[in-house]
Amino acid sequence: MRCIFLFRRNRTVQLQDWQKKLGPADFLYGFPFINSDHFKLDFVEGDDDSKNWIRYLCYPLETAISRVVEIGFSIHIVLINWRRIQNADVIISTVDTCGLPIAFFKWLKLISKPVLYISQGLAHRLSDCKRHSNFGKLFRYLYAMFFNSLERVIVLGDGSVSSVVRELEVSSDKIFVLQFGVDDQFWVPDYDNGNDNYIFSIGTDAARDYDTLINVIGDYPLKIVSRHHFPQNLITRNIDISHQHTFLELKTLYQRSRFVVIPLHDVDQPSGQSAALQAMACGRPVIISQTKGLWDPEHMIHRETCYLVESGNEDDLRKTIDYVYDHPLEAEVVGRNGRALVENRYSARLLANDLQRHILEIYK
Repeated sequence: MRCIFLFRRNRTVQLQDWQKKLGPADFLYGFPFINSDHFKLDFVEGDDDSKNWIRYLCYPLETAISRVVEIGFSIHIVLINWRRIQNADVIISTVDTCGLPIAFFKWLKLISKPVLYISQGLAHRLSDCKRHSNFGKLFRYLYAMFFNSLERVIVLGDGSVSSVVRELEVSSDKIFVLQFGVDDQFWVPDYDNGNDNYIFSIGTDAARDYDTLINVIGDYPLKIVSRHHFPQNLITRNIDISHQHTFLELKTLYQRSRFVVIPLHDVDQPSGQSAALQAMACGRPVIISQTKGLWDPEHMIHRETCYLVESGNEDDLRKTIDYVYDHPLEAEVVGRNGRALVENRYSARLLANDLQRHILEIYK
């Protein structure tokens, strides 16, 4: 069976880094671990430096759509790779930016092959944009039509199912939860060297609530890795902010931290998921906001596998940081439990196994 994955960008580099053990396989969505004895695998990705005339031709349309919905519509990736996509038996789109053009052509009946569409935040964006403009309502209507031509829609957390059903009017029997997986052979604990006593936080998506974290951090040493803009008047001597690191450097930052804090606004998508799982795989205790989009409430258990705090609640976050700092033995147990949970439920290899099952089911 010929399967083709659609990625937005930079996956060739990430695959090469993984092969050299310089980076994880996290955002390859199981690609390296699919059984090559049964599947002939291929992938395409965008190239932001490409001089291809199709990319230039599509740019105005893509930019206009992105400004309304705040999620791209990379039709040029599909058109440039049209023949390879059409030659596949199953199409796997890993992000909405690539998946939306595929769904569009599927709706037009120009693509007949079964599509496995992984959606990451589109429903949340549509919910926002339809409230603010008539264009947003139009796109919500169009995208709902496109989505209903798909064989299967995958979301990466339990909390995202209801928003996809509501905003995109997709039948619930077409929606499946696939637990995101991180590379637990790259993200590993370093229990022998202890930690450097700082609190670590990482992430750049719009759901991050760094204002709340900074407001409660007090004198604790805090390292943040993010491209967010931080007002200088909020940054004190104990707060270190950076944004350019290799994966090996990030692994060390996780491993050497006392614990990891992921503050989030209350969104209905699994924000903070990859960062939390990477930290857990490194054996570090994780404090994370309990949002509507928490991906797996049954297994993300307060004081067992992580620490959950109320989204936007400064008092709750302050008290939890104090508690985790003052109870290192308990925190270490929670960190080890988190590592075990990643191994048993959230690894990239388990994701590949689940994805392989979905591929076989829609191909029949």
